[in-house]
Amino acid sequence: MNKFFALENLLKSGYCIIPRVILDNQQSSCKKTALRADILSYFYQKAYFAKGDVVLDGRIYTCFRGELIVNQQELAAFFKTERRQWNRIMAEFTSENIIRVDRLRGGSRISIVAYDCIVGKKSAQYKQANGGDKAADAAPKAKKPKLGVSVENYYPEHHVKDCYIPPLEIDLSKIPAFQDKLDDKK
Repeated sequence: MNKFFALENLLKSGYCIIPRVILDNQQSSCKKTALRADILSYFYQKAYFAKGDVVLDGRIYTCFRGELIVNQQELAAFFKTERRQWNRIMAEFTSENIIRVDRLRGGSRISIVAYDCIVGKKSAQYKQANGGDKAADAAPKAKKPKLGVSVENYYPEHHVKDCYIPPLEIDLSKIPAFQDKLDDKK
């Protein structure tokens, strides 16, 4: 029997990065919000991670990182939306600068804005436009933690100069769940 979810298979299969707000909104009680989150989740899942060719209606298009080439009518049917509602949603995403849409023969090229910033890797186009690999090296490095701050939980943007936070003291004898344990130790 082939183990589909064996660790080895999971590590080989690759992954996609989807902003947490999209994942959270997929569970929204508001159907409009959930639909928009489902659409964006689909875009992030299907976006190309590297340059590749896409065949659409017998034509070959080059698809770059953070892009997908699709037929919007088919997507509207896939998400069970009317064409007018689909166009409204796509216009909202475009006006909010989430995606960019270019029309092609037989479909559309949808580019996720700031895909490289979200995914965390700079594309060759970004490096070329911003001074090569030196631009990536010049990016701000993580700060070293101050004394007394644990490394894994240190966020420099949360450090406020001259702000004293007293240590938290908890009296375990006042918590019922721990009273039994304290009695056992005595």
